Amino acid sequence: MTVVCATACRFAFPALLTLLAFLAAEQPPTPPARRGSHVALVACTCGISVVLALLSPLSSSTALGGAPPYPPLPEGDGLAAKYPGDRGIEQDPAVVFADGFEGFEDDAVATDARQQKGMKWDQAWHTVRITREPANVHSGKQAVEIRHEQPIMSHGMGKTFKEGFDTLYVRYYMKLHKEFPGCHHIGMNMWAGAPGVVMRSGTATSATGVRPNGQNHFVVSLDAAQPSRRSAERPPGRSNIYCYHMDQVGVYGDQFFPSGEVRPVENAGLIGADFVPRPDFIAALDRWYCYEFMVKANTPGKRDGRVAFWVDGVLKGDFPNLRLRSVDTLKVNNVYLSSYSSRLLPNQTLWYDDIVVATSYIGPQPAAK
Repeated sequence: MTVVCATACRFAFPALLTLLAFLAAEQPPTPPARRGSHVALVACTCGISVVLALLSPLSSSTALGGAPPYPPLPEGDGLAAKYPGDRGIEQDPAVVFADGFEGFEDDAVATDARQQKGMKWDQAWHTVRITREPANVHSGKQAVEIRHEQPIMSHGMGKTFKEGFDTLYVRYYMKLHKEFPGCHHIGMNMWAGAPGVVMRSGTATSATGVRPNGQNHFVVSLDAAQPSRRSAERPPGRSNIYCYHMDQVGVYGDQFFPSGEVRPVENAGLIGADFVPRPDFIAALDRWYCYEFMVKANTPGKRDGRVAFWVDGVLKGDFPNLRLRSVDTLKVNNVYLSSYSSRLLPNQTLWYDDIVVATSYIGPQPAAK
């Protein structure tokens, strides 16, 4: 990969084009097994900003085991269309978990979670409140509220599945405070852990801050990238997939954005020629959205893993060509509702409701008649 960044006035543009042409000529020919090199040129008049990226993917879908087919993903109505307000949805054969938080009688979720009436999750940590304020409930009479009132703190709940799944979908509704300033991590995540692996950092068997080796773990989160203090981007930031996978560059996961941006940039070619760019999405504050994301674990030895996400039933991001595991015994066996703040700011408050986990596309709740 060669990346050149330059800022120049219009008088320097011919020389810049000559430089870019030279760099393009210097690239080695792309072998047949590596499809989809990309060239991106972004320019503006009156002070031209140019970014050239000549990207040969680390390995396209052909590099390991042949090019897999990537069938189109569903949009719009899913299995939830049969269950207004999610009533009875837990009885659907594809659904493995559902919670609208209607069974709680207490005002907060106990960390000794399994002893509490209405608790369907296997664990909870720090402070997860139950709200009954109609404005902060999506359907029914109750929802979950998370307020970040202490620095460097994660709040959430986790559900563990004994058998695990090769493909799994999670749908949830989430709303952010009208003055939400952004947060380090928000949303939900799915992760696969070998026996003994935990998400909690600072342990010998932690998944956090540890590069996956194909046999220990992988993690997929639907997140929003908190804008930096110098950024003009509005909170909560652009929705993205935050992913721990076998080909990540560092010890922490990569961020995949619908537009095709990847952080860190060293992995920009990873998602290959099958990737279809889409506009980036930033949620509006003080309104409910239906979020859904999917993980399809790769066949061991092939680069056919796939992660996608939807907002209000519209496909917003689809990331193929991933290697999440090297053994088929590593399956998605945990789903977490979690929000983490590394920098305490006012109004870091958010609400969750109507969570469904299934082996097929779920879709939004049908509109009330």
